Amino acid sequence: MIKKILVTLFIFILIIAIGIVSLIVFVDPNNFRGFISDTVKDKTGYELTIEGDLRWHIWPQISILTDSVKLYDTGAQKPILLADNMRLDVELFPLFSKKLAVKNILVKSAVINITDESKGQISKNKEENSANINSNQLPKPKDRKSSSNWTFTLNKLEVADSTIVLQHNEDIINFRNLNLTVEQDDNQKVSVDLKGNIDRNQQDLSYLANADIDLTQYPEKVKIALNKFNYTYKGITVPTGELQGSMNGVFDYQQNPQVLKSQNVKFSVNDNTFTGNINLKLDKKPYAELELKSDKVDFTPFITSKEKSSENVTIQQTTPAVSPVAKTSNELSFLNGFNAKTKLNIKELVANKIVLNNIHADIVNDEGIATFKDISFDLAKGHITTTGSANGKQKNALIKLNTKINDVDLNTFFSEIEVSKDLEGLFNASGNVEVNTITASKLLESLQGNLAITITNARLDNINIPSIIEEAASKYTKDISTPDSQKRYTEFQKIEANASLNKGDLDLTSLTATSPLLEVVESSGKVGMIERDLDVNLNVKMLGGWNGKNETIAKLQQLVIPLHIYGKFANLHYQIDLGKIIKDLFNDKWQQSLDNLRNKLENQDPNDDSKKSKNKQKAAKILGEILKR
Repeated sequence: MIKKILVTLFIFILIIAIGIVSLIVFVDPNNFRGFISDTVKDKTGYELTIEGDLRWHIWPQISILTDSVKLYDTGAQKPILLADNMRLDVELFPLFSKKLAVKNILVKSAVINITDESKGQISKNKEENSANINSNQLPKPKDRKSSSNWTFTLNKLEVADSTIVLQHNEDIINFRNLNLTVEQDDNQKVSVDLKGNIDRNQQDLSYLANADIDLTQYPEKVKIALNKFNYTYKGITVPTGELQGSMNGVFDYQQNPQVLKSQNVKFSVNDNTFTGNINLKLDKKPYAELELKSDKVDFTPFITSKEKSSENVTIQQTTPAVSPVAKTSNELSFLNGFNAKTKLNIKELVANKIVLNNIHADIVNDEGIATFKDISFDLAKGHITTTGSANGKQKNALIKLNTKINDVDLNTFFSEIEVSKDLEGLFNASGNVEVNTITASKLLESLQGNLAITITNARLDNINIPSIIEEAASKYTKDISTPDSQKRYTEFQKIEANASLNKGDLDLTSLTATSPLLEVVESSGKVGMIERDLDVNLNVKMLGGWNGKNETIAKLQQLVIPLHIYGKFANLHYQIDLGKIIKDLFNDKWQQSLDNLRNKLENQDPNDDSKKSKNKQKAAKILGEILKR
């Protein structure tokens, strides 16, 4: 039995050896030169030039080796492809039937030029016809009969350690270290593996991709299953220094009309992962439909890295160049280049300590005007909703928002944005806001609009308004005393204001507030959001908290006291002048006492000498008491 197996194996090896020897003796690989060039010409229209002699390579795979190869478009100045050598791995036995069955084509150290200099008549014809092309006009392979009796099949194509030079307008992009493998089976299913990197202006993008492509309905339709796409991007323009992530999904491409639809798309940027669908209609003006979801998006690494990098930048002062022509470019003009419909849902978005929850956005861009149909999110235990539009068609950018803010906890909010907690309470507001820029550093100063503001359970830190008023009043009358224990804040049950936004200032056109101790009426002022300062004039009624005589307190409770509060949030100052008010109040009291004295003196009997002395003493005593007051 073993002997029979050995004999069979020997015969098999002998047949292979005879076949290889016969191949070398009877088949000259240079006979394929014209056939290969003609086949490329028939399939693509491009001219393939093979320099030097073709030669056999026996081990470990039967192959045909070439020297330098060039691929030209008709009339082009430079070749589309220039390679040092090419290897064709062929099957042995089909050669004896005049069939060139190529299992693999390997092109190594190639330079692929996709530039204006490599474009010839074929490329120009494609560009001219691309706008009017339809499914009945698609270019089909020429059915030209070759002068050779050989037939050709290809299963696999490899491009190794090569470079693609791509020109976009005047910009040149180099795809380096390109390694590409394309393998096709009998059912027109293609597997693609791609690896390489792009270097440009101190920026580097490395990528690795694997995809399965279904060409059964090509060229009308193509189905791409992107199994893996991993990338790493490094550059001086990236705040974190590096972006990395992956993407996978299924894409269906349709030629007429040009439509790209996706299914189960998942992609990531660093630790942020999104899922959803992306559909594109590639007309003259592209149309996109995006529906994305994410459990958590963290912007903190980008913000932190940007702040650190800005600290290390040395600013060189130079004389500014003044242009006589004012800049009128619209920062939103990019909206004119496409139409889109976007739906975004993010459960949590983090930026440093700022946390937004349950973000929902429904936005439509139509002919340069983006409409915010619904944007809502939770912030600092409250909820914010807004609708509006962004206009990219006019001379200057304009964003309009109709906003409603419900029960945002100011204590939590100020903690998240890391500023001093000068005001606490639940913040509510509604109104219309406009902004003419999307530059973050200019947003506050460009805000315009009107707001109706309500703050409930409010507390103003670093100032105690009742104590200020009591202390000022005690300087003018001994009927009022200052309390021993003083709080360093003022509490209000409710603060209401109508305000207008202007160049980073919140102008309070009307301001009222109520509490058990205070009532603020008909007041106005300004809150500086950029400078973080305050300048308000309050008209205050102090309803409670007085310490002193009841008669005096009753009169003081009726007074409207002017109080000016100003300065930085963390260091507020005040100005109060009770002199005239107290003087007017006690002038009335003195006048009443004098009137009582006059009445008593007038009602005495003039013949009663014994009482005159007593009345004089009594009058002196009353006047003395008045003078003391």
